[in-house]
Amino acid sequence: MTPRCLTILLACACLAPRVADAQTAAPGKIEHPVFVDVNAGFAGKPGALETGSTFAVFGETGSAATRQEPPSSGMFDVRLGYRITPRLGLAGVLSGAQGEANGKTAASIPSPIRFASPSIVSLDAPGLKRRELGVHVQAVYFVPLSGSVMLSISGGPSMVHLQQGVPNVTVNGSAPVVTSANETGNGLGGNVGADLTTLFSPRYGAGIFVRYVAANLNLPSATSVKVGGVQAGGGFRLRF
Repeated sequence: MTPRCLTILLACACLAPRVADAQTAAPGKIEHPVFVDVNAGFAGKPGALETGSTFAVFGETGSAATRQEPPSSGMFDVRLGYRITPRLGLAGVLSGAQGEANGKTAASIPSPIRFASPSIVSLDAPGLKRRELGVHVQAVYFVPLSGSVMLSISGGPSMVHLQQGVPNVTVNGSAPVVTSANETGNGLGGNVGADLTTLFSPRYGAGIFVRYVAANLNLPSATSVKVGGVQAGGGFRLRF
């Protein structure tokens, strides 16, 4: 091998790693584009719910109206997404919350002995369970704050399924009895939120989020029921 050939081979050997490095660090490349966020948190207190129902007894129709104020509740939240570019991504979120409230019922009970002479009674309606399950589609915009801290802002459409406990008034003999029945409904709306993530390694970290969901739906005993509201929490962050 001539000195000239040896010089060319050495030059190629020196340049090869630089070319490989340049290809590895191509501008705009995302090392771990898939992101998974697993959270626990709380769902804010929804608005008061008023429901109404009717029932047949003693050859007449009775009626009942209930008001309940569901409290804040615990929730879970899982988000799966993909970063299309370093700044933009798409994600889907599954969230669920469950709570329980006590309601107050005013019932008009027909008389067993006199026609069109109902009695108005007040009844307690305890243990009215409320479960919300939400599916949220998000466009996500990423804002790097430092090498390991990332802020993401998101928004998009939401679908919320509600299972709501409502009172069911019956008459046993001449005494009214309140039991609980489940009603369900589905509503469409939207969501907007933010997430702050700190990565402890390229693939693992932790974060917090806050989201607002707004949707309306109808139940058999109530119309324009508001679901969603403020949701917040924190948990694990995974990158693949």
